Amino acid sequence: MDIGNPQIAVNGRGVDESEGLFRTDRIVYYEPDRSLGPRIVAQQSMFVICNPPRIPKPHVTWVDVPLNDKEGIRQHLSHRGVSDGFLFGDLVGWARANDRSKPLTLEDALTPEQHRDRGALWHRAERFEDALREYEAYAAALPDVAQPQGLLGDTLSAMGRFEEALGAYTRAIERIGHPLDTGLAAAPSSGSVAPVKLNVLYYNRGNVSATLGRHAEAVADFDSALRHGPDLQRNVLYNRGNSKYMLERFAEAYEDFDAAWSAGEGSDAALALGNCKVMMGEFPAAMSWYRAGVRLQRPEGSAAHCSANAISCRSLLDALDGREHVVRPQGQDVYVYVESQPGVTTFPFAGGRGNAGNTPSGMMRVPTGEGYEGVSGFAVIMLPTQT
Repeated sequence: MDIGNPQIAVNGRGVDESEGLFRTDRIVYYEPDRSLGPRIVAQQSMFVICNPPRIPKPHVTWVDVPLNDKEGIRQHLSHRGVSDGFLFGDLVGWARANDRSKPLTLEDALTPEQHRDRGALWHRAERFEDALREYEAYAAALPDVAQPQGLLGDTLSAMGRFEEALGAYTRAIERIGHPLDTGLAAAPSSGSVAPVKLNVLYYNRGNVSATLGRHAEAVADFDSALRHGPDLQRNVLYNRGNSKYMLERFAEAYEDFDAAWSAGEGSDAALALGNCKVMMGEFPAAMSWYRAGVRLQRPEGSAAHCSANAISCRSLLDALDGREHVVRPQGQDVYVYVESQPGVTTFPFAGGRGNAGNTPSGMMRVPTGEGYEGVSGFAVIMLPTQT
């Protein structure tokens, strides 16, 4: 079923039943999450509600499977890890797949590709421990190939095991010159397993380093990601700006955020640009960026932070009232020293959005680690010069 047209289909996660979930003219679809059980997740299924209760034919793709081909297809899928035991992984399905009328069979050891494809299925189902076990077997079978290490890094990142993920990405980078494995993935929706890209490995390792607070290492990795490929450019620039910001290299961070804005305007970049200008003491310029982020309204969370920061920045400018002042950033806060300031006044600001998440090292459409979370907030503190 094609759900790509928002005029035809709407994601049920964002629809409130009180708004007419069952009365909408559009098709309402819902991709289930893990809470509904392993069977539904493994089947990669979708729930559909439509009124009248019939999906219009133009939005459904039909595939005719000839009867004589079915057994061969089943065997092929079984070798790829797709079987009754996987698709019907609850107790009832297991009992049906293994009832006493079925003959016992001795299976050969799995090939490296089968371990890889089973890992992809478990990863997509967010059963990361199972995926990790399969990828470890895949890596043990191909110790000199980069791809298994990249997949291990993706899974360990998704599990929050960042130190281990850092090691896996490093091993993948060291093995990038070896022949790459590019067979077919198990899941029909995943397409082919892509060759490992060096820029992706550097990008993901940079994210992991940033999450661990090693921002100088992260900057070096993001530099390498930009040198080795043009894709992911906005994400790389934005994430490198975050690490430079944390290193208090605000002018350089501003340049990265500005380049990210040029690659794709968004409230996240406007918020980061405004915060850099605050750290640099250029408050009117910061106000302009916050207003730009409010106008864009995407992503929504960053737009809301732009709105809050615009209010604080306006209050700060009113309090300064054109008076001479000296700005000194210290840590994550900014101190503004003003002659004849009667006391201490604090202006709260929302922090940056954090990094764009990892991208898959060798598969399509699987969740990966989110990386560095950003700064929750900071303050501008105005106080008398003699202080």
